[in-house]
Amino acid sequence: MKLQTVTGLIPVENVKLADGHAHIWINPPPDADYDVPILDDTDAILTELHEIREAGVTTVIDCQPGGCGRDARMLVRLSQATDLQVAAVTGFHRQKYYPPKSWLWTAPPELAADYFIGELEDGMNETGGTIPATVVKVGYEGVIDGQTKALMEAASEASRQTGAAILFHTEAGENVEALLPFFTDYKISPGRLYLCHMDKRPDLGLHRELAQAGVLLGYDTFLRPQYEPEQNLWPLLKGMVAAGLGGQIALGLDAAKPTMWAQMGAEFGLLALPRLIVPRLRDEGIDKATVAGLTGQNVARFLVRQPVA
Repeated sequence: MKLQTVTGLIPVENVKLADGHAHIWINPPPDADYDVPILDDTDAILTELHEIREAGVTTVIDCQPGGCGRDARMLVRLSQATDLQVAAVTGFHRQKYYPPKSWLWTAPPELAADYFIGELEDGMNETGGTIPATVVKVGYEGVIDGQTKALMEAASEASRQTGAAILFHTEAGENVEALLPFFTDYKISPGRLYLCHMDKRPDLGLHRELAQAGVLLGYDTFLRPQYEPEQNLWPLLKGMVAAGLGGQIALGLDAAKPTMWAQMGAEFGLLALPRLIVPRLRDEGIDKATVAGLTGQNVARFLVRQPVA
């Protein structure tokens, strides 16, 4: 099994410690309406990425799609300079992160699908079509209608044709119950869906149901005190592991804002993964194999392309 990264295919066994939902470069279009987070301090980013690599992090899943801040050329540069394995996304984010006249938000499903497929099979636009993306991202705000529905149809087609998984931004898990029937209708198995930010909706019963269906759940509020991770994330995580469902969870930091990085003001920044989270998992009595899954192997195996029927 091999995972696509911006510097080539790697064996999934090479993924030892991964940030399952990362942002390491965001340079939004100048005419974007919304105040998109900006991560473009090259020196600070390189310093912190070197630090986490030295601390044992091997892999990051960068979750910024094209057209709203991704620069795949920079992802390659950062990967090569730090020896970090970087996986990238195609697809789409929330509409507010795009310029008002972005073609994607008026494109028919067929055209959007061609774009996603091209980035997955041939290569991402910024690289001149030479470096493929790993996964399709869907910016889901809890409602399936209009252009969001059209782009979700396109993501389904891209997944079917390439074998790529689909990664979701969810709005605190809002209305995720609608996703499984929608994608099942489009011939996408729940086992190809990775729902991020789900710990913002710490409903253990819902999480168990989704995990049992095969969905991968992303927990990523460790550095976001407003979501009270001690009261929400940690009890949810322990409950899922106790239920034998640790294999359906991927942990990340979602450090999309500069203030979440140590080099730009935070206390721990990206080092929270190796220095705080992994030791805490062990202190909670979670076995070594489960920790390895939560912090790398689950997401690595999930994002491997599946054979196309």
